[in-house]
Amino acid sequence: MSRYDILLFDADNTLFDFDRAEEEAFRVTAEQGGLVFTDALYRRYSAINDSLWKKLERREVDLETLKRERFRLLLAECTETPADELPARAAFFRDTYIEALGEQCFLIDGAEDLCRDLAGAYRMFIITNGISRIQRRRFAKSPLVPYFEGMFVSEEIGAGKPSPAYFDAVFAALGQPEKSSVLVIGDSLTSDCDGAIAYGLDICRFDPKGEGNGGRALTYTVGKLSEIRDLLEGGTI
Repeated sequence: MSRYDILLFDADNTLFDFDRAEEEAFRVTAEQGGLVFTDALYRRYSAINDSLWKKLERREVDLETLKRERFRLLLAECTETPADELPARAAFFRDTYIEALGEQCFLIDGAEDLCRDLAGAYRMFIITNGISRIQRRRFAKSPLVPYFEGMFVSEEIGAGKPSPAYFDAVFAALGQPEKSSVLVIGDSLTSDCDGAIAYGLDICRFDPKGEGNGGRALTYTVGKLSEIRDLLEGGTI
């Protein structure tokens, strides 16, 4: 029998295929903003965006800066937009992208099956860094809604993974359960794994690409979502 009562699932690239959603949303945004979508343009956006999200995790920037700057930096580097027009054009891209991304709810293979199989045996919640409007819309459009009691979004909390303040808010909302009864499941070494480890929680890393643990002492690692069900139901964890 499993030792856990509560499962805290990361959303993006754990249950939701964020890479696919992001590319599709960027394609829509570029076209509406008058740019020709290319793989090179998308790769550059992804690099800028990833860098800003890492800065957000380290609390070097806030979320509003991230939303604004990722498109301002991209347009300044990859287009000939006059400097005095950059703020307004970047704002258009920001708003268009948020709307487009909220419409994408592709799931990782096996996510729906896993959640359906575990529902009822565990209390299940989503813990996610992100923009509330996007995350809640994508979740609401997905078939996962019946399986989760709730979602904790960093924008609403005012702190994000891996910050202890984020997990403090989650645990307060859950009624301060024993940490030993809670398992975090996520893909990110920095936000999910580092956050869980620092807070004294067990972590099951979803690592479909076999990237390894980065020197971290992870509790469990799986390459397929189905392995989580097998471990929990088999009483291995």
